[in-house]
Amino acid sequence: MKQSTAIRLSLLIVLMMSVAMELGFRAFLFRTWGKHSIIAGSLPNFVAVILIALASKVIKGDKPGNSPLKMSLMAVLAMVFYEGAQLFIQGRTFDWFDVLASVLGGVFVYLLLSLIESYAKPDRGSPSQE
Repeated sequence: MKQSTAIRLSLLIVLMMSVAMELGFRAFLFRTWGKHSIIAGSLPNFVAVILIALASKVIKGDKPGNSPLKMSLMAVLAMVFYEGAQLFIQGRTFDWFDVLASVLGGVFVYLLLSLIESYAKPDRGSPSQE
């Protein structure tokens, strides 16, 4: 499977996860674990980082400067900036668990993109057996 195909497939899966989350999975988590569930409350930040990084990778393509680390850091910084901006938005609240979820999402998407990149690259320069 080509790298771009794998990344597009991953993006599609994450998009389907976010639709499922908005259509009832998150409400189910709140019903099951209560109103103050950290996982249900911070899940959108986790998924948003993955979505931003994968969408950026699809849009920017396989250019040399688009490393998995750069894509995941960009997504994490965007979500942490958004979370910090909530300090100045009336009616919104800053939450450290959302920042933690964003960082964990960044680690996850970094590992995912690295795995896709390592499996999609052809084996170059392998030593010949003599």
